[in-house]
Amino acid sequence: MTSTVLAYDENGDWFKNRCTEANRRKILEPFQVPDILSSKLCTELNGYFGCRSSLGDEGNLIGLSTWFRILTKRVVEPGEKKLYSGEAYLWYEMAFFTLWSTLGTARVLCIGTPSEMRVRIEQELRIRPAFNPNDPFAMLRPVLDEVLRAYDDDTWRVAKTVRRVEKKRNVRPDFEELHDLARHACHLVEIETVAIETMERMIIQQNVNFELLRTGLDKTYQIQAGEYMAFQLQMMKSVRSRAQATLDRLIGEVALAYNTLASMDNRIMKSVTILAMVFLPATFVAVSSPPRLRHEARASFV
Repeated sequence: MTSTVLAYDENGDWFKNRCTEANRRKILEPFQVPDILSSKLCTELNGYFGCRSSLGDEGNLIGLSTWFRILTKRVVEPGEKKLYSGEAYLWYEMAFFTLWSTLGTARVLCIGTPSEMRVRIEQELRIRPAFNPNDPFAMLRPVLDEVLRAYDDDTWRVAKTVRRVEKKRNVRPDFEELHDLARHACHLVEIETVAIETMERMIIQQNVNFELLRTGLDKTYQIQAGEYMAFQLQMMKSVRSRAQATLDRLIGEVALAYNTLASMDNRIMKSVTILAMVFLPATFVAVSSPPRLRHEARASFV
């Protein structure tokens, strides 16, 4: 069995925004997926997983189509802006569609992936020694490895930026920058949470596959495949925890910045008041005193 990797529009913009629903349906037709995946609804969701099984006369699995969508957000570092056309951040709205059958079909369609991810996935599927053509999910494991690498890199980008903010606390806070960072971190937590749910659904389906497959996969292979996907899920949860910790640190940094600024303003107002009392003429103070005090002062001379 030979695996085929196809890629459309590595930034995802054409497939989502400039491709008609009818054209999207034609692109996905060879993968035997539901028509709703061509709709605007499914091009805007932040993640999903689904599959469609085909069974033989004896109830064994003879074909499987899978589809899943995963998003990530990449914050561009200052030295990289030329590489990304001056953008401050990029969204990668990745969608993957696979088709497998016992007749020798193993096909993967990647949409919206970074170019380096697509190349590595193609290489892995071609040279991976553990690729078992009898396992419908054998194609997905290297894909998930690359997704994990992307999430890890994008999460560290935000974490390192937050660390730079923490190191310059003596500088007046840039609340616009803090707001943008909080938005990026919040988005990462959201999409990584959905990615975890997607992977959990994949694990359930993998177990179903093993129950329906009657030949080609021994028990050792099935156990090891399940263990590896569980390991991938645990890594994904670890990355999400880092994103959540980064968001929590950023929230604390914003609170500290507000409190520090309020404290500075309070000290400035006190200093202005003291200076006014010391240096303003006494006549100004007298004229500015309340009418009641001026009346009492006149009454004391009667």
